[in-house]
Amino acid sequence: MSPTRNRLSAMFLGLGLVLAACSGSPAREAAGPSVPDRTFTSFDGEDVSLRDHEGVPMVVNFFASWCPPCVAELPEFERVHQAVRDEVRFVGLNTQDTEAAARELVTRTGVTYHLGFDPDGALFRDFGVVAMPSTFFVTADGAVVHRHAGILTEGQLRDLIDEHLVG
Repeated sequence: MSPTRNRLSAMFLGLGLVLAACSGSPAREAAGPSVPDRTFTSFDGEDVSLRDHEGVPMVVNFFASWCPPCVAELPEFERVHQAVRDEVRFVGLNTQDTEAAARELVTRTGVTYHLGFDPDGALFRDFGVVAMPSTFFVTADGAVVHRHAGILTEGQLRDLIDEHLVG
């Protein structure tokens, strides 16, 4: 490489680093898309929306009884929910399942956080879910800042909450 080309490469590299450093807040704080404003029925029989929960960071998890990884992670989510319940609200959305199967699964796994039904998959589509289970991390102002497709362990879930919601 010629000396002129070396200087130009170094100059562009330096300019790129300066621009990156001055580009604003880190990605984890950048506003993402808002949670959908769609009403669904809770397991308690109330019509609610995820926007009803604004003001507190949320973990929104799509699950179904027909999804073995979903079933496996529900007890892990419950343990984390119990540990962070004063800081982060958990909302589980049972999608494309029967009410009886969903209720049996929740009873069997001991889940106690907020739960809702998405029987026709409307919220599933609104969120752009591509795999089951899928988990979304939502700031207190309702911005989706991270999504995770696939199973999460208790440790992974805690790390993601720390990184994206309370860290």
